[in-house]
Amino acid sequence: MPTAGPVEFWRSSLVGNVLTLTVLLAIAAALRTRVAMLRRLEIPDGIVAGALGLVLGPNLAAIAPLDGHDLEPLVYHGFAIVFVAVGLQGSERVRATGSARSLSFALVGLAVLQALLGFALLAGWALATSQELHPGLGFMITLGFAQGPGQALAFGSAWEPLGLVHGAQIGLLYAALGFAWCCVLGVPLVAYARRRGWLDPVPSDDGVAAPSTAAAVAAQRHGMEPLTVQVAAIGCVYAAVFAVLWGLSSALPAGGNMAASLWGFHFLVGSSLAIALRKLVDRGHVRIPLHDGLLGRIAVTAIDFTTAAALSAIVLDSLGDVIVPILVMSSIGGLVTLVVCLWLAKRAFPEAPFSHALLLYGTATGTVPTGLALLRIVDPELRGPVARSTVIAATAAVPIGMPLFLGVIPLSVARWDAGFWPAVTLSLAVLAVYTVALTWIWRRTGPLRFTRPWTTLWPDGAHRD
Repeated sequence: MPTAGPVEFWRSSLVGNVLTLTVLLAIAAALRTRVAMLRRLEIPDGIVAGALGLVLGPNLAAIAPLDGHDLEPLVYHGFAIVFVAVGLQGSERVRATGSARSLSFALVGLAVLQALLGFALLAGWALATSQELHPGLGFMITLGFAQGPGQALAFGSAWEPLGLVHGAQIGLLYAALGFAWCCVLGVPLVAYARRRGWLDPVPSDDGVAAPSTAAAVAAQRHGMEPLTVQVAAIGCVYAAVFAVLWGLSSALPAGGNMAASLWGFHFLVGSSLAIALRKLVDRGHVRIPLHDGLLGRIAVTAIDFTTAAALSAIVLDSLGDVIVPILVMSSIGGLVTLVVCLWLAKRAFPEAPFSHALLLYGTATGTVPTGLALLRIVDPELRGPVARSTVIAATAAVPIGMPLFLGVIPLSVARWDAGFWPAVTLSLAVLAVYTVALTWIWRRTGPLRFTRPWTTLWPDGAHRD
């Protein structure tokens, strides 16, 4: 019986994609150390590697052996791995300041506002051109900008059976455009703020050290390799994610909108299961020597590969006649996001207003690591209050944002069968109510103040509503 030679094992597209992404990340790291402009811009290596993959891949130069179709699963699963790894980490005990509470509301508020803007632009585009685009595009500014490539791809691919042609590619393109807006506007913004005197004082070392997790390593001195333990824990949680999603989707009507969208929520299921497992470990009900440092490194590695894969996976010629409205919507979305972040700076963040606004903009156009990359321009060692606010806000934003993912989006998806205008008008109405309610709660429970004049991005704080 003939068997495949060893050379056959090298012909898998998975092997080619992973090896190519690894080489591109190495090139990006080398460029950052040698090119002064890249060092100044502080662009994450994942973005640089993804841009190289987009140029050198099958889209343009066709030099790098990348397969865009097979890169999409890497993005889909890599994004969820990030959430699982972060969920398994222990919660740091840091003080919940007013700015941290504001940041949690701002992260969700901007996502809701971007969705509201997306559906308003869909309605305006239909009135101006008589072209009724798929309602799923209304959420793509939020999914691609505020949630990142993994989530945009997950929902885009889940909505392809519901009529969103090339939904995965559209999600990846929005994520790429979000990263572009983050770099193109975020870096010059720091220089502009420096000239205007908006920059916050440079933080000093407060002497607070990160909690040690050496005990977890010591516990494994005679057992399994600590890194293997973390990988095994992540793998078991992700296997449970598949079981939960399979069970829920099997209980729903086959071919329905909800069943198709359910698999796009894999990251939320993974995060919830990971947090639940961590609580059991912390309470001593389950004995697993989890190591926060190793889990954090796994998450960062997954982010680098996911970002590089997402940008490399974009197939530009597959987007056809939707490329123009996508560019228009993303451009307006990027500019509006920047204006809103600056408008909120002194109205929502009592301490380090510009640094909070800078991180908020980077996160609202990419991911939390992208926002931290922008923050490092003004706080290179992340010693200031903004990094600590992010730890709290990223967790607190999950329940605040649940109504968007578990209520608004499923409600909108269920209405798509009724046609373009019923779907768009319902989405606009629900998102408008959500925005008003979120703002009211934020104003009542957080430091948000409507400082006048409202038309000024950087008020002096003399008149507070």
